[in-house]
Amino acid sequence: MPGSPQMQERLDFSYVPTLNVKYKIIIDIDTVSGHMDIATYITGDAFPNCEAFIVGPGGQVISLGIHVRKGAPPLSLSLNADYPMIVSALRLPLNNNGSFKGTVGDELFRQANKYPKLSFHKIADWNYRFTSIPANSGHCMLLEKASLENCFNGLLK
Repeated sequence: MPGSPQMQERLDFSYVPTLNVKYKIIIDIDTVSGHMDIATYITGDAFPNCEAFIVGPGGQVISLGIHVRKGAPPLSLSLNADYPMIVSALRLPLNNNGSFKGTVGDELFRQANKYPKLSFHKIADWNYRFTSIPANSGHCMLLEKASLENCFNGLLK
């Protein structure tokens, strides 16, 4: 934002709000079975869009989740709420050198659907699931485009 870095430097204050995000990330590595379990829980004011990912030793990126902003800046930032934004529980098979083998298992999906066995997806397919979501997906566009599209999602269940 114009002028913000100078204001921050001179006055130790800026009109640009800080990112209001709290997170818990738990990583468990099982060297005997050769996998890494990652549980992620991220909350915040739900603005702006955000993503969480991990990068393996070989440079392979795996998405832990994304969040499309909940509201427009004046509303989201002024409420300073604590919304769940990203929640995930993944299993990543590992090679002997500790790099990712190329697949991802979604433990939350398995538990929610009561599947007895964890299924795995190719990392490229897994990441595409997140990168293919439009930036305004499910977001109320009242202020940005004077549109009521997605403004009342979930009210009539």
